[in-house]
Amino acid sequence: MKPESRVVEDLSSERRDDTRRRFSTRTLLGALFRQRRRQVRRDEDMINSYIDWYGPWPLLASLLIIVLSFMDALLTMILLNNGAMEMNILMDWLIKKDVQTFAAAKIAITGLALVILVMHFNFRVYRIIAVRYIMYALVPVYMLLIAHEINMLAQI
Repeated sequence: MKPESRVVEDLSSERRDDTRRRFSTRTLLGALFRQRRRQVRRDEDMINSYIDWYGPWPLLASLLIIVLSFMDALLTMILLNNGAMEMNILMDWLIKKDVQTFAAAKIAITGLALVILVMHFNFRVYRIIAVRYIMYALVPVYMLLIAHEINMLAQI
């Protein structure tokens, strides 16, 4: 290889690195609309790996959990107005402090937990249980909680 071509390569790689590090509209559009990594490169890397695109099912599960969490907060407030007691010490303290703080904290804690679960979607807990199954199991568990609260309302 000629020394002149090496200089041209070095300049083009420097220019490429420089454009990758600067924020631009092109960078933003590329991040939003270009294909992102949807799976790992090697099959053996599937466990405990991060990817950029998780698909529609984790999104659907997350949205359902957020909606069910909101319903849980609403039903909890209705039950408390009808004489029930909050068993969670932290939530009881927040309710006594301020109802809006309680609702905001409940949704924020649930949302933060979901972000962490989705980030670790391909990971395993203690090399046994896949995080994806924990996330999907939260939907019927929350549904059972809502059914229990509705049943408690029916008995009042």
